[in-house]
Amino acid sequence: MYKISVPIMNCNVKRSNRERLLRELKRFNAERVFLALDTYETDEKTRENVLKDIKDNCEFFKDNGFEVGAWIWTFWVKNNTKFRNMRSVKGTEIKSFMCPTDEDFVKFSTDYISDIARCGVDLIQFDDDFRYGFLSDSAGCLCDRHIELINGITGRVSTREELEKHITSGGKNIFRDAYLKANGDAFRNFAAAVRAAVDKVDPKIRIGACACMSSWDIDGTDAFELAKILAGKTRPFVRLIGAPYWAVNKSWGNSLQDVIELERMESSWTKRGDIEIMAEGDVYPRPRINCPASYLEGFDTALRAAGCTDGILKYGLDYTSNADYETGYAVFHERNIPVYDAIKETFGDKTGCGVRIYEPMKKLSDMVMPTEINSDVNIEDMFFSKAARVLACNSIPSVYEGKGVCGIAFDENARNLPSSAFENGLILDIAAAEILTKRGVDVGLEKIVSALDDGNGSIVVGSEEHFLDDGNYISLIGAAVYNIKINQAAEILSDVETSAGKIPVSYRYENAEGQRFLVLNVNTRSDRSSMLRHYERGRQIAKNIPWLSGKELPAYSYGHPSLYVQCKKNENAMAVGLWNFFADTAVDPVVELDGAYDEIKFINCGGKLENNKVYLNDISPFAFAGFEVSMKNKIQ
Repeated sequence: MYKISVPIMNCNVKRSNRERLLRELKRFNAERVFLALDTYETDEKTRENVLKDIKDNCEFFKDNGFEVGAWIWTFWVKNNTKFRNMRSVKGTEIKSFMCPTDEDFVKFSTDYISDIARCGVDLIQFDDDFRYGFLSDSAGCLCDRHIELINGITGRVSTREELEKHITSGGKNIFRDAYLKANGDAFRNFAAAVRAAVDKVDPKIRIGACACMSSWDIDGTDAFELAKILAGKTRPFVRLIGAPYWAVNKSWGNSLQDVIELERMESSWTKRGDIEIMAEGDVYPRPRINCPASYLEGFDTALRAAGCTDGILKYGLDYTSNADYETGYAVFHERNIPVYDAIKETFGDKTGCGVRIYEPMKKLSDMVMPTEINSDVNIEDMFFSKAARVLACNSIPSVYEGKGVCGIAFDENARNLPSSAFENGLILDIAAAEILTKRGVDVGLEKIVSALDDGNGSIVVGSEEHFLDDGNYISLIGAAVYNIKINQAAEILSDVETSAGKIPVSYRYENAEGQRFLVLNVNTRSDRSSMLRHYERGRQIAKNIPWLSGKELPAYSYGHPSLYVQCKKNENAMAVGLWNFFADTAVDPVVELDGAYDEIKFINCGGKLENNKVYLNDISPFAFAGFEVSMKNKIQ
């Protein structure tokens, strides 16, 4: 059952008229309401009024059949004068965010949460600040108390400057591991203290948290581990990170398909069913003037097709306005109900197929900083999957489990690849090629001479990448390549002219063990979009998959920017979903399939099937189109 939860501001419920709110909530088929609070109130009178409103609103929504949760910030205290603030690795005080090693703050917080529990809520959810990362100039926390704890773990006396160096440079070391353990323990202890406090009120109340970008690795724990501690004897729940509104202003470089892939990636890191997983359907700052409903619906329908969450936290109501001021999110939700039903029927009984993206949850402990390719590093940015971005924008379906039709591993994700990853061939960036080469895997890379950054250095780099198979030229303006020497047996697929001669930009190679690689001479950590997100790159990847693994992509479409594709199969049929996350109409898209199919059923679109190709009608901007194909003999 795909459960819809909707957040509303606790302080705005009565002002915006509860009856009108009720009508709007029912339009979303919502089963659960989260009463969103501000930060902790340190003024006693204000705190009493907040708790009174929670209790009153909770009773109202429960009487009308809703499950009710309270939603509050975790470590954020405005105008703090009592508690110890977090500090970043660089030593910067992170004002307003309290360190969970401060026992006085933990007592204050657990008392506050206990008071909320007494209001009769079914759930309590911590907001996006259950984290150390993305709060300052670098990751945290390296306050004085954390330094004491780290020194206690290592048995050494290290200064903040020494610890910063060990955390952000070099290879695996006891100081970085101690940093991760100390930070993780502080979060685990805080979660356990909250659970114990609420158990004294009502052990049936569920407690969970919103995951953040740093929640999966650099905070020293992960969102699922914390969810289980917070849950106690109840079922754990987590709201994932990655929201539609990011795509409006390209937050951290993300397009809409990228945030969908982030949530698919996160959900793959736990066994399905163990934890209730909610997608982050946030359209901040609302209303639709700021974030269109089409972004929210594209996000929702894509995650329904993927089947990787148990529901969505759907931010469909404006936080400050009257309930009937912005009704557009509800309108589009209602219109999509038949599409939701068709997606469930078509995709629900099938398993994802495509290129396997290798993205382990934890990387920081084993990272080497710097390497020849990456001279510096932002450890927080490692959460964003550049491999997923390359596939998603180029209409190539992906999976995060199994072997896939082949594999793709960029950058640090190559450091601890399982042996099974080499069985179907691998797509690598130059950083992954460097890592595997030093690990003793022959990927055809013999030497990295130097980085060639357009406009810098003594070697002049041409402005065009030449694709040898079709003679096409693609702009390299603003991009970076590396002066590399490769094995004579490697087949160069594209190159660039420089003052030092031609340099490979992509090549494929089979080593003596029979392992096959498609290597892109691109530093993807810097996300060089001009080299990664274009038709020729997508075509190159799709065309070389049969060479890598002897298998075909389940589905592929050429020539439409950000036409996002998902594929799922069972033994009888294949479902294909296409989302046009671009401002132009996808005109007459052609979808190439992995074999000849006999029958087709269309969802929200029209077209025709001819053997191994589907000719679709136009797909409007931000529209969804899908189909199911089958053949008389069972799909292999």
